[in-house]
Amino acid sequence: MVRNYRKQRLDELFWEEINSIIMYELSDPRVDDIGVTQVDVAPDLTTARVFVTPLYEDVDTREALAGLKAAQGFIRTQLAQRIKVRRMPELIFKIDRSYLEARRVDEILDSLPPVTDPVKEEETPRD
Repeated sequence: MVRNYRKQRLDELFWEEINSIIMYELSDPRVDDIGVTQVDVAPDLTTARVFVTPLYEDVDTREALAGLKAAQGFIRTQLAQRIKVRRMPELIFKIDRSYLEARRVDEILDSLPPVTDPVKEEETPRD
């Protein structure tokens, strides 16, 4: 399916601005170690799903989501000043678990024993 170019640009613009606001302008310690991975703005600009991920394993995601929800009004106000759109979407924050799942798969793969290649064993020179 071909993505709408305008929607893709809006997604990227919202991602840049929200990430910047969260990283540099929020003083809430609950959101210090949170990064924005993706923003999905609805085509009618009613909502924007903001996917965030913890930067470290020991981050309490419930507290981080509570901090983001508390700062939602500030973030929307800042967005409205930076991005000129007809309607500023309501922000819905969600935890992006794909990064954590990928890390878990990497750990499982790293724990597996190395595989020996039977073809290379047969190719060794014989006396």
